[in-house]
Amino acid sequence: MNHRPHDYPDMKHHPSAQRYTLALATLLGTQSALAASEYIESEQPPAGDIDDTVEPMEFALRRPAPARVFQTLRDTLRRGSLDLQLRNYYLDRHRDDAPDSEAWAQGGWLGYDTPWWNKRLRLGVTLYTSQKLYGPQDKDGTLLLKPGQDSFSVLGEAFLEAQPAENVHLKLYRQALSAPYLNRQDNRMIPNTFEGLTLIDTSRPQFAYAFGQLQRIKTRNSSRFESMTEAAGIEDRHRGVSAGGFRYSATRGFNLGAFNVYGWDFMNTLYAEVNSRPHTEGDWDIQFSAQYTDQRAVGDELAGDFDTRSYGIKAATSYLGIVATLAYTSTANNAGIRSPWGGKPSYLSLMIEDFDRAGEDAWLIGLSSDFSGFGDNGFSAFVNYARGDTPESRRTASPDQSELDITVDYRFRAGVLQGLWIRARSAYVDRDGDTGNDIRDHRVILNYEVPVF
Repeated sequence: MNHRPHDYPDMKHHPSAQRYTLALATLLGTQSALAASEYIESEQPPAGDIDDTVEPMEFALRRPAPARVFQTLRDTLRRGSLDLQLRNYYLDRHRDDAPDSEAWAQGGWLGYDTPWWNKRLRLGVTLYTSQKLYGPQDKDGTLLLKPGQDSFSVLGEAFLEAQPAENVHLKLYRQALSAPYLNRQDNRMIPNTFEGLTLIDTSRPQFAYAFGQLQRIKTRNSSRFESMTEAAGIEDRHRGVSAGGFRYSATRGFNLGAFNVYGWDFMNTLYAEVNSRPHTEGDWDIQFSAQYTDQRAVGDELAGDFDTRSYGIKAATSYLGIVATLAYTSTANNAGIRSPWGGKPSYLSLMIEDFDRAGEDAWLIGLSSDFSGFGDNGFSAFVNYARGDTPESRRTASPDQSELDITVDYRFRAGVLQGLWIRARSAYVDRDGDTGNDIRDHRVILNYEVPVF
C-alpha cells in the first residue's frame, strides 16, 4: 500500500519515494508490471526483466524505505513534505449494444506528510479532485467523474500513523490500501480509499504480515465514504470488513503468501499465491506462479447464498529487455468472482474484463518491454491478449469473449518535464454470437508529479 498512489511518475528518483505508508497491505514498491492484474498494471511501468516484476502479495507486503526523523513536534510539522500530482485523463468507450461513455477530466491530488516525530508518530492528509473538462450527459459511466458527469473533490486520506517498534506500524482513519481484493484500483482519476485501523509488521526480513478492520470506503468516482456493504450494493445493512495476510520468502527466488477478506454477514474471500524465480545463467530469466481464490457467503448472507473458486497458473521469461508471459485461469461453475472493494489479483484481470465469470476457462499471452536495448530512452510498452470460454448452455451460459490491450508509455527523465508520464491505452473486447456486446476503449493519461516542498 502506498501513502498516495504515485502510480505514473518515476518514483525511484523522486523524494516522495522515500516516504511510506502502512496499512492493511504496505507500500507500493518500485517494481514494474508483467502481465499483472489490472489494479497493479495500471500503476506500474512495463517490465523488461523478470527481476523487475511484482506479484499481488509482493505488491501488498513490502518493507518501507528509511524514514526521515525529527526530534521536536515543531520541526516535524514545519519540515513535512507537500506534494502535488496533476492528472489529465481522457476516456472514450464505445459499445455495440449499450450507451457509449466519454469524459475528459483534470485534477489529481495535493498531499502533506509530516516526517516521523521521535520515530513514533506522523500525520498525513491528501485532498483529491476531479474536474470536468468535457462530459456529455448521454455518455456517463467512465468513472472519471461522479454520476451525472459532475466534478468532485474529497479529503481521501487523513491518518495518524504510529510505530510502536521498528518496522511495526499502526495506522488509523482514512488511508489507501494495495491488498488483493482490497485496494486503490487507481485506474481512473482518483483511487479508492478506506476508513479503518490497520497494523503491519515487516520487522523480519523473510516474513511480513498485516491485519486490519475497515468500516467504510470511498470509491473511485465518489466524494463520500459509505459502509463496505453499501459499496457492494447492499442497502440499509451496514457492515465492515476484517482482513489479514502474510508473505513468506524462503529464498531470493521463492515466496508464497495468503490474504483473507471477511465481509461481515456478506462474504469471505481467501486468496493465496506462490511464486518461483529459479536461478538462471546469462541474460535469460524465468518465473513460475500459481494463485487460488475461494469465495463464499457468510453470516446472514446479505447478498444471497453462493460459493465459488478460481485458480490460475503463469509462466514468464525475459531476455534483453523483453518479457513474454503465458497464463491460464479457471473459475467454478457455481458463480463468478466478486470484488466490490478493489481490483482482482487474477492473472487475467485486464483493462475491461477479468475473465472470471461462472464456468469460464481463459488463457493469456503477453509481451512487455522497457526498450532497454535502445538505451534509457523513456519508452516502454506492453500488449496482452486473452480469450475466455464459458458453458454453452444452462444458467452459467454466456458469450465467449476475447480482449486485446495495448499500452504505450513515455516518461521524461530530465529537464523541466521530469516527472511527466504520458500513457496511451487501448482495449478491444470481442464477444461471440448475436448477444455479444463488443467494446472499444481508448484512454490518454498525463501525470505530472510536482514536489512543492
